[in-house]
Amino acid sequence: MRIHMLVMTILGLSVSGCRSLGLESRWADRAGEAENAWRGALLPLNDRDASLSVLNDDKHLHVAFITTDPELQDRIMKQGLYIWFDPNGGEARRIGIRYPVAWSVAPVSADGTPQSEGGPSGSRVPGMGKPGDDLEIYTDGYKEYERMGRKDAGGIDVRLTTFSDTLLCQLSVPLGDNTRNPYALDAAPGDLVGVGVETRYSYPTGESVSAMLPFKAWIKVQLARHP
Repeated sequence: MRIHMLVMTILGLSVSGCRSLGLESRWADRAGEAENAWRGALLPLNDRDASLSVLNDDKHLHVAFITTDPELQDRIMKQGLYIWFDPNGGEARRIGIRYPVAWSVAPVSADGTPQSEGGPSGSRVPGMGKPGDDLEIYTDGYKEYERMGRKDAGGIDVRLTTFSDTLLCQLSVPLGDNTRNPYALDAAPGDLVGVGVETRYSYPTGESVSAMLPFKAWIKVQLARHP
């Protein structure tokens, strides 16, 4: 209950009136700060109950996406959430991560506390694969992608948590030269990076029209420099 109250308070106070979809990243200089980025300043996205928080250090860009929209949560659990990056600061889909790709239903928690992917309370449909282990990495829009486990993802880390009526998706992607690491952003602290959040169309299954339409938002993120 305390976590739910905190989330709703943050969503209600975050970046009031800011619709320019521009955001300055904050420097993550303490252990565990990136994992709790969603507790800080959040940028509201479009007219849905969804927000984004961004931190970086000298090695990684950390993104936290949070939503209390039930239709959007259902779409993400069924089809995954796409998070795109353009190291040139635009809206080109240079590199993207889709996650989750193997969930069938959301993890549940009997006492309302956060339940991360793959925990004992999660469930899955036979044949769907092990929940939470896989992600897809896109390197040319939707044309080219690889599906792999997190341990093989070149430093990319993802996690998904649900609590009360809230879904939280967290992602860390390496900065640096992508000639050395093909999954790095080819960006550095101080750069301007485009970050996109997107779902795909839903197939008609009796949902409302709004549930079938894709969710999409792009923001320009000014990466923080070391203080």
